[in-house]
Amino acid sequence: MGVVRVGTSGWSYPAWVGSFYPEKTSATRMLDAYASAFAAVETHATYRRLPTAAALTKWVDTVPAGFRFACKAHMGISHRRDLDGVEDRVSTFLAAISPLGDTRGPVLVSLPHLQPDLDRLRRILDPLGGGAFELGPAWERTDVLDRLDAGGATLVVSDTADRPAGAIPSVGPVAYVRLRRADYTPADLDQWAERLATVAAEDRDAYVFLKHDDDATGPRFAQELVARLG
Repeated sequence: MGVVRVGTSGWSYPAWVGSFYPEKTSATRMLDAYASAFAAVETHATYRRLPTAAALTKWVDTVPAGFRFACKAHMGISHRRDLDGVEDRVSTFLAAISPLGDTRGPVLVSLPHLQPDLDRLRRILDPLGGGAFELGPAWERTDVLDRLDAGGATLVVSDTADRPAGAIPSVGPVAYVRLRRADYTPADLDQWAERLATVAAEDRDAYVFLKHDDDATGPRFAQELVARLG
């Protein structure tokens, strides 16, 4: 049976103090409070700068066993126009996040390109050795999905108001879902819980992240989804 880990995109939000976090929660205590409620977090801090080993070690020491950090790939990997040295940039990134050890979850790679670029995909995927790829609609074709699956990677499912997601594809060893809508009804969450339970029954782990927002509806929806998953 696979494990479904639910969380939000980020945790260090002062606006959540008093709603999701207890009153007077300091910035240094937010991760501890977050990890008491959720089993994973999607961190975007790694997108703009490589983290220090000391910072990552502190993260690891704060969270309980079984917690996972899904790090967004650095912009130099996903958004730099030229591919010169991209394999080295992937290796540098993986070395930088290596202090996470067993707490490291899938690496999120968001490619901005509207049309499929299989050479770019290959040159990122091969040294990465897996990951979760967030791709535009034009990428969702058989040859791309086969390439991800063969490389031990998955296709990110993004659920938005403009483009509601359907079934979770059986691509790669894990599933990765980003719930981006501003609102989720109880019926919506029931449906997602059923889809995720199906993934777990297939012996695949799943990562699910709700959108960050200042009014803390994201963590509330995440908690409601956790309750449905049992």
